[in-house]
Amino acid sequence: MLLLPTREALNNFFVYTLFIFSSFSIAGTEASIVLLYLLGIYGLLKTRSWPRMENPLLWMILLFTAFTVFNGMLGEYRIDPWESLRSNWRLMLPFVLIPLLEQVDEKKLLMFFFSFLALFSLYGFIQYFTGVDWLRPEESSLATPYLAAGEESGVFHAKGNYSHHLTFGGVMLICSAMSLSLVFCRDWWMGDRLFYILTSGLIMISAVASLGRSIWLGLVVALFVLLVRISPRLMLGAAILFALLVGSLFMQYGSGPLSESRLETRLDIVRHRLLSGFNMNANRDRLLMWEGAVEGIQDHFWLGIGHAMDAEVMESYRERITAETGHRFTNPASAGVHNIYLQTWLNYGLTGFAAYLGIWIVFFSQALSGLKSTEPYDFSNCILWGVVAGLTGFMTAGIFENNFRDAEVQTILLMGIGLVNFQIQKARRPAMMRFRFH
Repeated sequence: MLLLPTREALNNFFVYTLFIFSSFSIAGTEASIVLLYLLGIYGLLKTRSWPRMENPLLWMILLFTAFTVFNGMLGEYRIDPWESLRSNWRLMLPFVLIPLLEQVDEKKLLMFFFSFLALFSLYGFIQYFTGVDWLRPEESSLATPYLAAGEESGVFHAKGNYSHHLTFGGVMLICSAMSLSLVFCRDWWMGDRLFYILTSGLIMISAVASLGRSIWLGLVVALFVLLVRISPRLMLGAAILFALLVGSLFMQYGSGPLSESRLETRLDIVRHRLLSGFNMNANRDRLLMWEGAVEGIQDHFWLGIGHAMDAEVMESYRERITAETGHRFTNPASAGVHNIYLQTWLNYGLTGFAAYLGIWIVFFSQALSGLKSTEPYDFSNCILWGVVAGLTGFMTAGIFENNFRDAEVQTILLMGIGLVNFQIQKARRPAMMRFRFH
């Protein structure tokens, strides 16, 4: 007689596939999420029970989702509600994961996850030097050289198996903080500690190799957050030095053209990329995108323009800016405004924007409260610090990008939120769960 796998075995299997595929395959990741959702619904129907709804973060996410749907339906352009749900359907993932994490060995799960992530981090680092895109046919290669000299100098944006370097960088930003925090976990043997030292180094290097300036800024902020745990005074001193350095670079390179005449080596190109972040002329495209976004928000203050309406609505704002300034935008209007906060307000209105901020306010409040229930440098403490640092860096990087909408980045941050909430749940019944972990 053929024995079918139990629901618990299937749940465990798809939790593993979710964590593994999230490092390189959006198709595998989304298939895992869908199957976990279906198994969760089946479990509720089988037990004839309602899902637990006491978590305030769940209510804030539901409120945000409701605003994205209803504001689109009521707004000027009457957005199809299903269109508004396209980039938000994964938001229930943390609450599906929380009960399932009780059934798996977290240490083993994270070892698998970071092993695959380190492998694709190394792949991204190789791409930085060679531009290879081994997992796609040659005619579909997405290799992206930096500047026109990229082919000659051998400098490319690292993007792993993702379609954009900021997507790759966003994933690596969040995960590098998680991995680095786990280096200090007192529960590890030396071999485990060495594993996380290696993986965090690879992940950070690959994040730098993405050549995303917003990613670099997010990494710095994440490191500052992790430094708070070691020494708040040291962090404050480092922050002051960093602020002085940034101010000095703005004063030196803030105006005038940024020379591209001597980009002869990889170091020259990376230096150029770094300094371009402090030059207003080099960032004019982004500044004018923000100007158009502010004007769009003023005209659609309460309800926004609706999800995925940038290409249709924002082109007229860009045409006016081009007529006034002569500037030609390098990205189409459909690419958004490269600021998740302006982007959210523009698409979903004031109430949607407030709910988006509310998600993060509730999450960080829960995480900081949860830290008080953990012991310094134990497993749960390291998970909480790592996710908080990674998502703080991610939110800082969001001032200059929209990658909360990227499925790969969104999945990783939702997995982190699920891990944090599970650690908080463990702290409420520590004896039983510590027995399970060891």
